Amino acid sequence: MIPALEFSQIEGGYEPGLPILRGASLSVMPGEIVALLGPNGAGKSTLVKAAAGLVPIWSGRVTLGGRDITATPAHRMVREGLGFVPQTENVFANLSVLENLLLAAALVPKARRGTIDAIFTLFPDLARQRKLAAGRLSGGQRQMVAVARALIASPAVLMLDEPSAGLSPKLVGLVFERLQAVRATGVTILLVEQNVKAALAIADRAAVLVEGRERLVGRAADLADDKRLAHLYLGGGLEEA
Repeated sequence: MIPALEFSQIEGGYEPGLPILRGASLSVMPGEIVALLGPNGAGKSTLVKAAAGLVPIWSGRVTLGGRDITATPAHRMVREGLGFVPQTENVFANLSVLENLLLAAALVPKARRGTIDAIFTLFPDLARQRKLAAGRLSGGQRQMVAVARALIASPAVLMLDEPSAGLSPKLVGLVFERLQAVRATGVTILLVEQNVKAALAIADRAAVLVEGRERLVGRAADLADDKRLAHLYLGGGLEEA
């Protein structure tokens, strides 16, 4: 089976000569939720931003459904079928929920556009708040608006950068429940998370990044009980675990 999204030996970073990604490799299979974990500064967010065309890739390759998208500009990623929800500034706070979705729809070719009615069916809380300004919503609801905006483009793969950041445990559960519903529609998900327990609870597989490359990859259920996971978060190398 061809991976929905694949990183092969990715090296890159924000500044020349200061690598953050040091040969990171990861495959995400169609229909999976894969959690990308690791300590602060490990390169998790940098990896998904590199796939989205927002961080320079110096060497290596990113493929989407077998197609090489390594050199694709960020503004064309939506057309390629790759959605990305950043951690911050991911909604227009002064616009209503409906206006946020309509604006996203206006930027997507009609042939690729998901229907707003279908989006509201997937996010019933947003349907009830459709006329409310996004900035007046709870943090969890704003995250759902951000995800809904990305789904307007009917992506094959959706990447999210720490969607639980700043949320209460109850709201984390709500957002992650909706992500499972999104996966049920056929969308593959790559999830960058610091909330290890919550991420492993919904993921099929997980990868732990340390110093810009993967150190541990496996089934989420297995990694939840793997003592090496805590060791890597505390700064140990896999060879020492």
